[in-house]
Amino acid sequence: MKSALKITVFLLLVQLSFSQEKPCEYDIDVVTDTSSTRVLKEKIVDENVFGNTTSFLTFKLFDVDGFIGLNFQYLQKSKDFLTPICIDKSTKIFLEMANGKQVKLVNSLETETCNDLQYDAVNKNNLRILSGFFYFTPENFEDLKTSKVYLIKIAAATGDVDFVIKPELNSEIYKEKSNPDSYFINYFKCLGIK
Repeated sequence: MKSALKITVFLLLVQLSFSQEKPCEYDIDVVTDTSSTRVLKEKIVDENVFGNTTSFLTFKLFDVDGFIGLNFQYLQKSKDFLTPICIDKSTKIFLEMANGKQVKLVNSLETETCNDLQYDAVNKNNLRILSGFFYFTPENFEDLKTSKVYLIKIAAATGDVDFVIKPELNSEIYKEKSNPDSYFINYFKCLGIK
């Protein structure tokens, strides 16, 4: 009887620890009579440290008056030359999911944006930072609520950039552990998307 009680308590604790939801943290959370804006805090979804080069990709989901979108930032730093990447109105982000489906996001900006070369004289690194705002179309993100993402492709004006998404990421840069493949599953609910 005692051992059955211990097993039951143990199983309940395990279930509770695995079923805890990710906390919703916002950079912006403003609701007025006429508008609403919610922007989640930045989360790292890919990191690559290889030789002289470090790169990482971060996401922020946002909802501005019912328009759901994704702000991404791709940072590269290296002692070596870094190839420029440019995005324009025709640039798309494709999310390949574990269920075999694909979600397409469209660029919100009309103008071309490139990750201009900057130099960090202190650490003697070349730096390139690319940022963009992309929208989901109303019918194309339903599967992201339940299916994990294993590949992110930015189809840019200067060529495609692919990111293979890990189930678990131990970030050397952010010093945190995360589950990037479940990013949308974990954080859509923070925008009220069920």
